[in-house]
Amino acid sequence: MQNKINALVKELFERLNISIDSINIDNSENPNIFTIKIKTTESWIVIGQNWKNLDAIQNILKIMSSKIIWERAKIHLEVNDYMKTKDDRLFDFIKKEIEYLEKTWKEIKLPFYSAYERKKIHWYVHQIENKWIFTKSKWEWRERRLYIYKEAPKLTIDIDWDDI
Repeated sequence: MQNKINALVKELFERLNISIDSINIDNSENPNIFTIKIKTTESWIVIGQNWKNLDAIQNILKIMSSKIIWERAKIHLEVNDYMKTKDDRLFDFIKKEIEYLEKTWKEIKLPFYSAYERKKIHWYVHQIENKWIFTKSKWEWRERRLYIYKEAPKLTIDIDWDDI
């Protein structure tokens, strides 16, 4: 299966007139998710502004691979580790915002992010060992924003002394 997808990727990039130095395809974690890592000197063309080209190429590969893979498969395209470094920068920013939140207790209003990035931020904050820090999304559609806030522990008093 990987050989067929490899040939598909090579054919697509040849037709786009973009040279590729190396291709690595991996689906060891999940057989329905193919991570395609390519190295190229023309990454700026593949990624595009606000990674729109990367998203479009990924969708084209998904459509093309649907003829080879009869099941529903996901294609994740990684160019020169761009998405990994982008995620690292995002998580570093969120980590600094959380540190600020822990000092000030002020709710943090994050800039606009795509739904995919908001999902990553929700996941990242959930992974933190602080059980008082939460995320929430407000508003709708393009106006949707993510907030990080800290909630004080709620004290409960056992009036009838059952636990004592």
